[in-house]
Amino acid sequence: MANWGSQLAAERLGPLMQATVPTPATAAQLAASITFLLSDDGTNVNGAILASDGAWSAL
Repeated sequence: MANWGSQLAAERLGPLMQATVPTPATAAQLAASITFLLSDDGTNVNGAILASDGAWSAL
């Protein structure tokens, strides 16, 4: 249970604390992303940052 310093903090940060934290990406998932980029299917991907982090960057 979080002890908020103010009611405003509870209103603003409370919903964020309820969010489901994603699990870290596994080695197999990272390897699949790398394999895609190295394959013919990934030939048109150029100069992009593709996050393969199990949705951590979306939080």
